[in-house]
Amino acid sequence: MRAERDRLGLRATEPSAGTNAAAASSQSGVRTESQGGKVFVTEKGYEPAKLTLRAGAPARLTFVRTTDKTCGTEVVFPSLNIRRALPLNEPVVIEFTPRSSGEIGFVCGMNMLRGTIVVQ
Repeated sequence: MRAERDRLGLRATEPSAGTNAAAASSQSGVRTESQGGKVFVTEKGYEPAKLTLRAGAPARLTFVRTTDKTCGTEVVFPSLNIRRALPLNEPVVIEFTPRSSGEIGFVCGMNMLRGTIVVQ
């Protein structure tokens, strides 16, 4: 698990006071506000299906699958090379730092459910 995190450039999961907790940047010594959100996988798909994040700030997204009636048993971020299983009713945290503005898509394992992160 640690090797995969290192390969993908992800941070280790740490307890946090909240999604807006300040995170210190070890390279520049500047404190950067982290950002996050919660996405539910329901019978309608991803809710919300569109999130907005800031470029350069660490992001912590929590996915919770609440139904067995869709193919949303995993979430895939193709452009970030991230794939995570989504057990029923268990939160799954995905952490990354969007580097530049644009859109980052996420899909289910069958590429049927779709969502977008808009990076500004």
